[in-house]
Amino acid sequence: MKRANNGPRKLVLVGGGHTHVQVLKSFASEPPADIELTVVLPSPVAIYSGMVPGFVAGRYGVEELGIDVEALAHGAGARVVLERALAIDADRRQIMLEGGDAVSYDLASFNIGSTVAGLATPGVRQHAIPTRPISGLIETIDALVEPARARDLDRPIRLVVVGGGAGGVELAFCLESRLARQAAGPIEVLLVNDQPRVLVGYPESLAERVERHARSRGITIENHRRVIAVEAELIRFEDGDSTAQDAVIWATGAASHPLFRESNLPTDARGFVMTRSTLQIDGHDELFAVGDCATPIEHPDTPKAGVYAVRQGPILTRNLRAALDGRPLGTYVPQRDFLTLLNLGDGTALGAKWGLSFEGRWVMELKDRIDRRFMSRFRPNEPA
Repeated sequence: MKRANNGPRKLVLVGGGHTHVQVLKSFASEPPADIELTVVLPSPVAIYSGMVPGFVAGRYGVEELGIDVEALAHGAGARVVLERALAIDADRRQIMLEGGDAVSYDLASFNIGSTVAGLATPGVRQHAIPTRPISGLIETIDALVEPARARDLDRPIRLVVVGGGAGGVELAFCLESRLARQAAGPIEVLLVNDQPRVLVGYPESLAERVERHARSRGITIENHRRVIAVEAELIRFEDGDSTAQDAVIWATGAASHPLFRESNLPTDARGFVMTRSTLQIDGHDELFAVGDCATPIEHPDTPKAGVYAVRQGPILTRNLRAALDGRPLGTYVPQRDFLTLLNLGDGTALGAKWGLSFEGRWVMELKDRIDRRFMSRFRPNEPA
């Protein structure tokens, strides 16, 4: 690996996502020789997205959702910088930070996730609750539920979830379940989707299960509806219609952070950085990117889903070690399909795999076991 200087090689990990926490766990048990490791984080704790719907439904406490990335980093002998990365100077091999400082690197990796599409829609930033950053969603959910306990209105509390993907579906059901148990008065949940059906790209039978359960629980699904504005007590649609709302959850899918495009690195049309099969950014052997922030050149249709970031963990770990040692890098091929598990908030879940769908309490138990097993890997004193 080409060095910027003659001292220890500088490895920088930016972000504490599902992939980087695996790298840190591995480095703690088997540290690479002769490196200076720096971890740049916007927050010391990362929220595991897979358990967030369960938190919304009241199944998990907030303390069960967090991975202490700062502690993992210290365990790996890293220096931790609690700031947000704003730009990359690939020529000087520096990462510019929000506070004005820069971190130099010989090798760097980015696992910074994504933001939410459509935030520029009028009124969304002022009057809606976006699902990213997840920490903000977590804080806001309790603030949404608590006032509902004391409300005794002549009209129902009306909650609108915008977005018909997996995240929007789970949040609609989990919020309905929690509010139905805790709200003082009646509630109405509306799931708005600008696509022909919910869960486009998933098996049609899974979408049919969602629609059937929505009908039985009084959740209204409106497809082919595009939101053009959110106001303090109103949501407006492209067809000229509008509806009253007491809260809007904005769950419209992944959008890229501006970091890569503004750093003149290769991106796709949506701004996600392009990576080769080695997880290296195209044209930059010293830069890696994983998880939602990246689009594989050879598999550009790979969904922005956490399961891919989890699977990339062992490969990124091996490739960073190989790059540090001057050895050939391995390749990553996204799985053709993945197990989908959707929490319905009432102790049951829906699932799909290889075109088949299924449901029941056993599916929720399976999801709970998978999520808890993943989280247990990053608790103190747990093996890698």
